Amino acid sequence: MEFSPPAPALAEASATPAPRLQDVSDQFVEVVDQVSPAVVSIDAIQVVAGFQRPFSDPFSRLVQDEVFTQEQRIPSVGSGVAVGIDGYILTNHHVVHGVQDIRVTLADNRVAPARLVGSDSASDLAVLQVVVDRLPALSWGDSDALKPGEFVLAFGSPFRMRGSVSHGIVSGTGRHDLGIADCENFIQTDAAINPGNSGGPLCNLRGEVVGINAAMLSKTGGSQGIGLAIPSQLARSVFSDIVKRGRVDRAWLGLWVEPVTPELAAQVHLPRCQGVLIQGGYRSGPSGRAGIQALDVILELDGRPVTDERQFRTMLVPLTIGKPVDFHVWRCGRSLKLTVTPESRATDSQGQPARGL
Repeated sequence: MEFSPPAPALAEASATPAPRLQDVSDQFVEVVDQVSPAVVSIDAIQVVAGFQRPFSDPFSRLVQDEVFTQEQRIPSVGSGVAVGIDGYILTNHHVVHGVQDIRVTLADNRVAPARLVGSDSASDLAVLQVVVDRLPALSWGDSDALKPGEFVLAFGSPFRMRGSVSHGIVSGTGRHDLGIADCENFIQTDAAINPGNSGGPLCNLRGEVVGINAAMLSKTGGSQGIGLAIPSQLARSVFSDIVKRGRVDRAWLGLWVEPVTPELAAQVHLPRCQGVLIQGGYRSGPSGRAGIQALDVILELDGRPVTDERQFRTMLVPLTIGKPVDFHVWRCGRSLKLTVTPESRATDSQGQPARGL
């Protein structure tokens, strides 16, 4: 009996070594060892006014006008990550908004008071600062280079379990229209994110911060494999602005918009329902000086289609003050190209910030 030699293709395939699970496991351990010392747990107290009860005199049928207000002190728990020198820690705005007595617990169990440097509700990011020795800081990764299927690790303190880490993949990028923040461009991951993970880092296998854990989508309150993280490109910009100025100075156009409904589309002779409608604006503002008018419909911003109001607001966040942007506008049956140069937000005669986007 004769035996045929193996086919060349099969021989080549068998010669290629399969990746060992132990190698992947060792890589995870290496990243955890690198990242964990820079991750902190955040504890604070949120003080909110309680409900009011009318005071009723038991000896009278009249209800008196005095009221009692019961103050409520609610613990706020989250995570953070050191990403800069001088003890700067990045976390979520919703972790530290309206809180008192912020304290952070380091990976080595040291506890230190933290100062709120600044916060930005639009991106749901905030910066704290602590005065401690030997607080390592992580490096930034490039969230724009992330690809679906790439391994990522989520760090934080879910349910107060400090030093926790979960792993998964990038499930998607550019997630928006979720109603979570004004600026939505989330990384979606199936790495488990639970209450307490907020503000912790999402890292790649080089130990770089590619996102800040922000939320999870769940019908039960538990992790269901849909975690959301703020991309590092946005987080890095917000962090830099807050450290330098204590706030985020966003580009201002001096206009306000509303969704395009079928009725509005018909009114301005728009072939299909798309873009955002200009409701009004300041004549002396950047958009007014550029020629944008009420009832104009913005169809594109720098060549990118505008689909709805929330997406448009997200597109405005990275605009640079003083750098012109091109608008493709629809005006009563004709298409126009207008260039607007964003400015810092103006103030009114009373010194209050001007309205609008």
